[in-house]
Amino acid sequence: MPHKLLTAPREDALRNAAEVRKATVAFIKKHLRPPSVQELAAATGLSEKTVKGHRQRLKLGDGSANVFQQLTPDVLMKLFERATGYQHKAVKILSVPQGVGLPSEVQRHEYTERYPPDAAAAKLWVQLVEGFTEKSEKKHTGEVGLKLNFNYVAPAPPQEGGAGGGH
Repeated sequence: MPHKLLTAPREDALRNAAEVRKATVAFIKKHLRPPSVQELAAATGLSEKTVKGHRQRLKLGDGSANVFQQLTPDVLMKLFERATGYQHKAVKILSVPQGVGLPSEVQRHEYTERYPPDAAAAKLWVQLVEGFTEKSEKKHTGEVGLKLNFNYVAPAPPQEGGAGGGH
């Protein structure tokens, strides 16, 4: 039976995959949405066909299937916004008294609502995209080195007719 020759991926394929991954993450951070094939091709200088192939095999996080397939792009982008802090336009509606016996005036005040970065969202983002985990496993080999000796003395069986037997 002939041996099947196992070949390593081509060096340029590995480099292209790394470029697509790097460009994808950078694009998401900048634009808060996943990039299109055309946008990735422009960012990496690769052909759309090459980008499409690498994008389908793109693995983020712990290396399992693409996490983008499990999360909708909108949810992922909102998670990123929450992790890094965000702001949005808002309106306050106030009822301003005009004096005794006069009706109040309704005023609208536009302002920018700001939210600081959220540590829990940042942790989740890093777990999903970068594969971070808090789990640490230690494998021990060899002996522990602790030896215990037990000296157990069995009690003697009760003797017949002993004290307190009173039959």
